[in-house]
Formats: sequence, structure tokens, C-alpha cells
Amino acid sequence: MKQSIHRLLMSVSLLLASLLSFSDISAQTGGDIKGQVTDTDGGALPGASVMIKGTTRGTTTNLAGNFEFLGMKPGKYTLVINYMGFKSVEQDLEVQPGRPVNAAIKMSSNTVALTGVTVSSVREGQQKALNQQRNADNIKQVISADLMGRYPDLNVAESMQRLPGVTIGRNSSGEGATVQLRGTPGNFTNINVNGEQIMGSSEEGARNAQLDVIPSNVLASMEVIKTLTPDLDGDAIAGQINMKSPTATSLKTKLTVDAGLGYNDLRGKSNGIGNISLGKRFFATAKNPNGLLGLMATGSYYKTTNGYDEIRSQVWEPKDYGRGTVWFPTDVRYLYVENQRTRQGLSATADLNFSAVTNLVVNFMYSDHDNELTRYRKRTRMETGRTTQNAEGVYVTPGGRSYNELRTANEDNKNVNINAQFETRIGRVKLDAGAFFTTSQYETVAGTYNFWTATRVPLQITDIHTDNLLATGTDWKNNASLFTFNTIERDNWNTKGRNGVGKINATYDYKLGNNSATFKVGGKIKRMHNERWRPEATTRVSTYVGAAAAGRLTNFSGDPEVSADLLNGATNFGLGLDRDKTISYFDQYKDDPAYFRTETATTRATIDAYYYDAVETVTSGYMMNRIQFNRWMLIAGLRVENTDVDYRGNIIVQDAAGVWQSTTAARQETSYTKFLPNLQAKYDINKSTLIRGAVTFGYSRPNFVDLVPGRNISILSEIITDGNPELKPAFSTNFDLMAEKYLSNLGILSAGLFYKKIDKFQYASETRITGNEFPGAAGYPNWRYRQVLNGDAANVFGVELNAQANLTFLPGFLKGFSVLANYTYSHSSADAQFRKDLRLPGQATHTANASLSYSIAGLTVQGNLNYNGSFTETLGADAAQDIITDARTQIDANASYRINKRFTIYAEAQNLTNAPKRVYFGEENQMYQKQYYSFWGRAGIKFRL
Repeated sequence: MKQSIHRLLMSVSLLLASLLSFSDISAQTGGDIKGQVTDTDGGALPGASVMIKGTTRGTTTNLAGNFEFLGMKPGKYTLVINYMGFKSVEQDLEVQPGRPVNAAIKMSSNTVALTGVTVSSVREGQQKALNQQRNADNIKQVISADLMGRYPDLNVAESMQRLPGVTIGRNSSGEGATVQLRGTPGNFTNINVNGEQIMGSSEEGARNAQLDVIPSNVLASMEVIKTLTPDLDGDAIAGQINMKSPTATSLKTKLTVDAGLGYNDLRGKSNGIGNISLGKRFFATAKNPNGLLGLMATGSYYKTTNGYDEIRSQVWEPKDYGRGTVWFPTDVRYLYVENQRTRQGLSATADLNFSAVTNLVVNFMYSDHDNELTRYRKRTRMETGRTTQNAEGVYVTPGGRSYNELRTANEDNKNVNINAQFETRIGRVKLDAGAFFTTSQYETVAGTYNFWTATRVPLQITDIHTDNLLATGTDWKNNASLFTFNTIERDNWNTKGRNGVGKINATYDYKLGNNSATFKVGGKIKRMHNERWRPEATTRVSTYVGAAAAGRLTNFSGDPEVSADLLNGATNFGLGLDRDKTISYFDQYKDDPAYFRTETATTRATIDAYYYDAVETVTSGYMMNRIQFNRWMLIAGLRVENTDVDYRGNIIVQDAAGVWQSTTAARQETSYTKFLPNLQAKYDINKSTLIRGAVTFGYSRPNFVDLVPGRNISILSEIITDGNPELKPAFSTNFDLMAEKYLSNLGILSAGLFYKKIDKFQYASETRITGNEFPGAAGYPNWRYRQVLNGDAANVFGVELNAQANLTFLPGFLKGFSVLANYTYSHSSADAQFRKDLRLPGQATHTANASLSYSIAGLTVQGNLNYNGSFTETLGADAAQDIITDARTQIDANASYRINKRFTIYAEAQNLTNAPKRVYFGEENQMYQKQYYSFWGRAGIKFRL
């Protein structure tokens, strides 16, 4: 293991040494060209093409509009600058030995293409995004800060959903939280900040970070990178999402302030938002007219009271009731959830130019969201063995159970990122080195207080194929005298993820004949550490053993009607618990054995089974060569990554009755190396039309929690989840082809094909315990058994279509319309779990976005549609037991009016049609889970200086 790391580091060192020795001493007599491209108001133009006339040498501007050509021979040159939506510029300059040349390029808008139309922030955002996308070497989509502001999206995930091939998952309050690319599972996508991976901190141990914690307002732009180049981490089969921090771009003070108030319909509560950004460059000199120091800071604050209504039927069991075998829902739950969420974000960047060739950039980003959640839940259980079907077809249970439950939770999810990047030049070799550290932490303090019908009650269900499942026969919604205290779980938990990175790269520009070329080499080491645990002192499972009369629900009754229009008016919730009475009663008597018995064995099993500690050390090196011919650009390279892993967990032993007997620490260590060749090409048919292609290789590691040798037992849910330390990384061969046509009125038409051959993909499996799964499994008959396994192979094929256009060619007022539409079709065929030709879990066949906006005289009105197709969440033993998330369509709208150059007012609303999240079991008429969120929105004012 150590030898492989040393070999990689030695290879990188030798390559760096060879580059430095290859550096031409005559370059000492050359000079450098540096500059910045801005609009006439001094605003930076990122993604501008800067070419040296008469050669194939060129570059693109970064987010601050800066560019550079290092080690230029003395002489006269002409720069040619192109930026969509602006007039082309040529600028002459002269390089003298040992003296840097600074070029300040001002570009004016191409008013011909936009005559009679006010250029709104919508089109400003399109300019920045499309120019960066057009001049990229690989296939990517870019969404700029201005373009993010085009939509009523509050967090990163919701902004990402507008791009082709992106599917998002939602949190329990309806906000976008997780991201999947091109119909692949979430762990196939890396989530990065300023080029480096941030760690997930979800309870499920997922690698990909939850993006609802990061407000979109603290970013400059986001990229969806679909074909990775060799200088990017290779452990991302689907691609990377990279969030970029803003930097100061102007010597003038740039200030933006946004404040708004809003409303959440489902809970009838208000929300408020405030954002601010401030940036300025300092100490301009003749050698550095753009300033030696840049400082930029952004902040965001959002507070809301939201929630959701939910119905669950997550236990379906087969039985022949005399009319053929049917699947019957034995456990139906109604949930009413109210949550106060506070999200805060801060981003700060300082960049310092020590000289014409040496600079330092330091980024800091902090994000945090807090939830104060109260959940009321009612539950009916009709065990299959006790249930019959009468002559009228009604399912009847003479001895069922019902539960009335309260759960409270305080959740704190935070993420901190620190990134430092240093760049300099030695001879003709450009060196850059960086250090990055990120930490993500999720802390939950929660308690579940459960009342039950200690005496069994009659229950019946008439229709099992409706989304509004309802058991009748007993007034379990309102009759408090039926219930008494049952169990209390203090299910506190913590997760923490950290990633530390050190890297170095060297770039050498040279000529191959008359063609400009760049050779790049580098190395990196990163240590990813993810852990999960329950605090010993605050985790407890207790059973009520006090007097029945004292524990009656009648003593703890709360609101007689928690919600009269639950599930979009389909039913009501009925009687709820009094939160304060219930909690204070337990707190008062929790240590008194006459009232509550601590289930020591169950508590021990709950703590020990939850624990894992996973460390991965990844050492990588790469080399790549880029050649620019007249119209062709070619990249060829190789990346090598070695991974050392160390996973720790606990193996729990129970007796035949399922009682904890012992805990044994388990540890798994291994190492593997991946070789990742890479070939990419771009062909410019003309200035506005190009074709891209790529053949790449990648891999993706399983989620941490799936790998550790541990076991998690959920008593209330009757679910056992096992880790699988034998899981292997998935490996993929990728083929991509994309054609792009950029329109003169700031638009794009593109069409692409992609194919992925994925070996050893991971998938979630859920079966029923038969008793042979592990020692002691017989004590959990027919419980659900979950484990992540490796599939054999999967083929994923897809088509991406994208169109953006400002309809300025239309007559009169019609020229103010803009349209955006994208559609992704993906098809997969996978073999797993003795099943053939399956749809790859996580793959949605159809995803689409559509937007229609109208701008005139400072007014912009826009409607948006987002469609996520259905996909398989979990594979069962056969198709009848698969768990599938249904398709969902969300409609949003927003409007803004630019009062003047400084002030803009806006209004925006989301989920106007109250689209629910729906999951089904095997067949569409077998509802597994359904959540309603209603609509929410806000209105406010923005100020720009």
C-alpha cells in the first residue's frame, strides 16, 4: 500500500523535474501578456475567447475576466477577443524582454442583435454561462450567478435541476437536496467547491453532499462537468458538479443587497430572506492596473416555517385470501410535520498578486441550516396473519393495533470549506499548488414518544389500491382512551465528513509544428474521513411500565384536530399529542423504574449498530497533452489513482428472541489502483458551431455506510440494514458526442449522445428475512432486510437536447420573448440479483425543463416547468417488490421589474400546482409513500451598486 503511494509520488516528482529541466533558458528573455476583459461598465466577462492572431494559441478568461500568455518571445502581437453578445475586439501590443504587458480590454454590447430590447439580468446571465460553455475543452453546462437569479431557487440543488440531464431528490420539506446526473445513482457524481470534493453528512452515509445546505446566492457560478479531463478526480462516473466562489473583479465597489418576505401555504407561515455581496479591488499600479489585492464577501440568510403532509404504507406482504395472491399493506401511517428552518451562508475570497507571474487566492465558504421539527404520526397495523377478506371484498383484522406518536428533533447541518491556491512560473513552466480542507457535520437531538392500543382493536380496509389508504372499524383518530404510553426513543445521532487535499500541477506551453500545445502533469493526495455515531449519554430506548391510568393518552391530549385537510384535503389527522406535557412527563420520570424501564440491551444495540468510521486515502497522478490545430483541439492523457481504505464498524450478536448479546468491533482494510485513460476532441466548424467527442474511463466508490461491516436494527420499523465490506467500486467506460450551435442573439441549440458501460454498479436490495441471512436472523421473522450489493453490468444510453433562444427576430413587442427547453432521454439495461435486463437503479428515463420569459422596459415575467421521470430506488427480490419513485412535474413562476440601474423589485413562487412526491411498491396502484408540500414564495427588492 505504502509502496504504491511512493511510486506514484516518485513518478510525479520525476515528471515535474523533467518539465523544469526542459524549460528553455531563453524564456528568461521573453515576456508575459496579462489582461482583463470587461464590459464598458467594468463588469468582468468570464469565458471570453482570447487568441493571438495568426497562430493557434489561445485561452479563455476566468471568472474575474483575467487571461494570460506566459513566456512570449519579444515582438509585436495582435490579440483577438470574442464574446457572444459583444462586438469582436482586436488589440495590438508589443512584448519586450523581461517586461510584462498588461492589456485592459473593454468590449461593447452588440446592440444590433438586441435592438429595442432592454438587456436584463436574464440575458446577462446567459452571456456569461454560454461563453464559458462555448470555450470549454470538455462537455459541460454552466449556470452563472445572474442566471441562477433568473429562477425562484433558494439552494444549489434547485438551481441545478434546470440543466440538461440533472435529476434532483427532495428533502422532507420539499426543497431540492440531492443531485443525480444522466440517470445514474447519486454516488456516481462528485460534489465540489472550487474544484475539490466536499463530504456528505447525511444519516444514510451518502458520499454526495446534500445541497440544500448551501444557498445559491453565495456562489459565482456552478458547472456540471460531464466529461472529465485527466486533471480532474476520476472517481465520478456521471461527472462533477463544481461550485465556484465569487472574486472581486473591479476597482469600483460592487454592492448587491436583496431582501424579501414570503409565505408558505401548507403551514400558513411566513418566510424571510436577505442576501448581500460586497467586492472591490485595491492598489492598482502601472504593472497591475487591475489591482494587487481583491476582496469579496457574500452572505445569505433565509428563515421559513414549512413542513409536509405524508401517508406511508411501506410494508406490503403477499397472501392468498381465497381469490388469488395479492400484496396487502399491513402498516399505514399518517404524518403531519411542521419545521422551522434557518439557512445561513457566507463566502469570502481574497486574491493577492505578488508579481506578474505569482499570485495567491484564498477562499472560505460556510453554510449552515438548522431545523426545529415537530412530527405528529398516526399508524395502523393489520398483520397479514390476522387479516381475512370477507364476501364484500373488505380486508378485516379483528385484532389490529394503532399508534399515536410525537417526534421532536433539532437538526444542525453545517459545512465549512477552506481553499488556498498558489501560482507562479519558473522559466517556461507554470506551477500551481493548492491545499483544501472541508468538514461537514450533521447533529440531531431527537425524541420519539409513542402511545399504542395495548389491547388489540378491530380494523378494516376497503380499498388497498388507492393513494388514500384508510383503516376503519375503530376511532383511532380521535378516541384517546384507546391509547397508553408505550415506548420512548431518544435517537440522537451525529455524522461527520472531512476531506483534506494537497496538490501540485505543472503546465508547459510549446509548439508542435505550427500548432500550439500544452503539456500538463500533476499529483494529488487526499484523505477522506467519514464517521457516524450515537452519543452514549443521550441515546436511550425506554418502555412505559407505570400505572395504565397515569399513562393514558387522555392525560396528554393536545389539539383535537391537528389538520382538517391533511393530504391535500383527502382526509383529516384528528387528535394530536400535547408536545410540552408529553416531553415534560418523560423528563420528570425517565429515571424512575416505577414509570419507565430503560431497555439496556436494545439501547446498546441501537448505539453499537449505528457506528461506523471510514477513512480513504487517495493518491493520484496524471499527465495530459492538449494540442490546438486550426480547427481541431485534442486532449490525450492518463490518470492513475490508488485508494487505501480502512473501515470500522460493529457486528451485533442477538439471541433467538432478538435481544442484544454482544458487540464485536470489525475492521476491513484494502487497497486498489485504477488506470484511467482519457481522449477528448473539439472541432470548430465555424465561430458559432462545434462538435465535441470524448472517450473516458471512470469509477465510483460505494457510499460509506454501505461498506462498513456493521448492522443497524430499527425496532419500530422492523428493518435490519447490513453493511457490505465486500462491495467493489463501479467502473465505467464512457463515450460522449455533442454538437452545439450558438445563436447570435445569446442562445444555443445542442444535441448529444452518451453511452456508459458500467461494471459492478452498486444497488440497494430489500428482501424479507428467512433466518439464514446472519447469525440470529431467525429472531426477526419476515422483517425487511436491506443491503447494498454489486450488480454484474449495466449499459446506459442517452440523448440530451437543449435549446435556449431570445426571440429578438420576431416583430414588435414579440421580440421580448425568451425560451429555454431541455430534454434528456436515458435507457439502461442491468443485470443484478439473479435478474436480467433491469433498469439501473436511480435511472430516470425522461427528464425535462421548459421556461418561457418575456422582458420589456425593465419588466421580466417568467414561467418554469421541471419534470423528473420515475426511477427505481430499491430492487426487491423480483419486480413485484421494487420500490419506485414516481414521475413529478413542478411549475414555478417569477417576475421582476428594474426600476432603475440600482433598484429591482421581484416576486416568485414555487410548486404552484402542489405536486407531491410519490413512491410506489412494484405496481403504480400500490402506494408506498406520498408527500404534499403545497406552494411557497416571496417578494422583495434588490439593490446593485
